[in-house]
Amino acid sequence: MKKIIQGGLAAGIFAFIIALAAAVQPVNAASGGLTISPTSADVTVAPGGSYKGEMLVVNQGELDISYKVYTTPYSVDGEDYKPYFSPIPGATDITKWFTLGKKDGDIKVGNQNTVPFTIAVPKGTGAGSYYATIFVETEDKGSTGVVTRKRIGMIVYLRVSGNVIEKGSVAGWNVPWLQEAPFTASVKVANEGSVHYPARVKVVVSDLFGSQKFSYERNPQIIPQKVRDIPVVWENGASFGLFKVDGEVTYPGKTEQLPTKFVFIANLPMRLVTLGSIVAFIGLVVYLGRKRAVAHKK
Repeated sequence: MKKIIQGGLAAGIFAFIIALAAAVQPVNAASGGLTISPTSADVTVAPGGSYKGEMLVVNQGELDISYKVYTTPYSVDGEDYKPYFSPIPGATDITKWFTLGKKDGDIKVGNQNTVPFTIAVPKGTGAGSYYATIFVETEDKGSTGVVTRKRIGMIVYLRVSGNVIEKGSVAGWNVPWLQEAPFTASVKVANEGSVHYPARVKVVVSDLFGSQKFSYERNPQIIPQKVRDIPVVWENGASFGLFKVDGEVTYPGKTEQLPTKFVFIANLPMRLVTLGSIVAFIGLVVYLGRKRAVAHKK
């Protein structure tokens, strides 16, 4: 029995040393470049009406940039909302409704340009949701002569007013009870209506004493007749511990509290530490129990 206890403690100490060594992580610096603001716009226009907006283009890189601006359709596929920017057969192509104030431009390092645009919704357009993307694209011809194209886009969520249905629900709430860092969870939100809506998703991770350790809050757009899987990731968070996870989702007409979950976060070395500690503790309890039994018989 002593050998079992000693073996368990040794395994725990060895795994703890490995865990400390594995805790060191490299840090990578982010690179600058062309950015836009905003990255999305939620617009409501009546049939026959119009909307005027603008997009800011900023050069945060190290070289002057030439760019062009254009619009494409926008749609998504799957619960992860994989984006598509090509026309869909039978769907309305609203890129024809857009007029861009600037279709190209040059921008020096550290400067910014404004791209105005107008959306004119034709009369008789049915009520509901329509989508497009305004792209800013650059070209880079390297020393090899190969042309590299890069683009970033602003998604336009257009709601044409009229008789619409707003309806949503929570379609899933998943928090695996055993994880390695970083902590991850997912919330699935459904849209059973005829127009998109911004859901409010909030997730809070606390220790067992109620102290908040991590909070996530976003307002993702949910497209009609789609389910969106919204990932929640605690970057650079705790690498070991037992935590309580709470959440809530707001969709049209309701705020729904999600069931409380518990999660144990530990990488493999720390799991060995925990397992070794449990084995050592059980061994100690059994040993003391037998020792008392022998003493009682005497």
